[in-house]
Amino acid sequence: MESNIIILKSVYKITKVYMEPAVDSNGRFPSVVRKTDSFGNMMLNDEDKKSGKYLIADNDMIEIFDGKSFDLLDPVDAAWWEAIKLSPRIAQDRSARNSKGELVIDGDTKRYGTAEFYVERPGQEAKAKNNRKREVHEAKAFIYDDSSDGLYQKARLLGNPMQGAVLSDVEEYLVGIAEAKPDKIRQLYTGTDTHLRILLLDAVEKRVIFYKDKLYIYGEDIILGPTQDTSLMWMKNADNKRLLDHIKKETYPDLYEVEGESDLDGVPKKAKATK
Repeated sequence: MESNIIILKSVYKITKVYMEPAVDSNGRFPSVVRKTDSFGNMMLNDEDKKSGKYLIADNDMIEIFDGKSFDLLDPVDAAWWEAIKLSPRIAQDRSARNSKGELVIDGDTKRYGTAEFYVERPGQEAKAKNNRKREVHEAKAFIYDDSSDGLYQKARLLGNPMQGAVLSDVEEYLVGIAEAKPDKIRQLYTGTDTHLRILLLDAVEKRVIFYKDKLYIYGEDIILGPTQDTSLMWMKNADNKRLLDHIKKETYPDLYEVEGESDLDGVPKKAKATK
């Protein structure tokens, strides 16, 4: 099966190199590696001898070259891959980064990276690309099926009010985001808190909620949070139900007919002015 095959590709098309088993960040060898004695012999315990597993000495070496493959269903290949996969000379993919965020192959402007080889999994790259295309297609479909009012609202929710722009420009803007960050668009259309995001924006615009000193504040001293996301968490908190009702009524006074009437799942549906 494709998922069981691992191929090492050489960045610099090196003819061949020899690698020994690599230790992890704690200086420990993988479970398939055994230390050797002063004579260079593997030190095996009784359990090792009975297991029948293929084990590798810490001083063993394997030849690596561009295109070297490992079949993970083969005991020998699987053991050797386990033994060397943590080597700093091997990147888990072409664009892998280390804990500092530096590219392990290309490095940064000051120096090259440490890796000379990277892992290629047949079929995985094509699968990832296809999944990405599906995500973008789905995100674009949400946009193309939306109403004109809905498109303007989505742009506003993304922090880019485009009320004065022509509709085609708004659509182009949203499609651009769908191509770059399809999850962001999908969340806008399928997320359960979109109605609360709209309420928060409307409340800020109508000066029901104020954003000052890097905090969203309702009334004189009720702090919702420093960000939109924390403010939404405040709104979702059942303990704040009564205050959320007041925010909705102050933000949409014409949508309430009876004192105390509210719809916690969104903006009330009736549109009759309060007397």
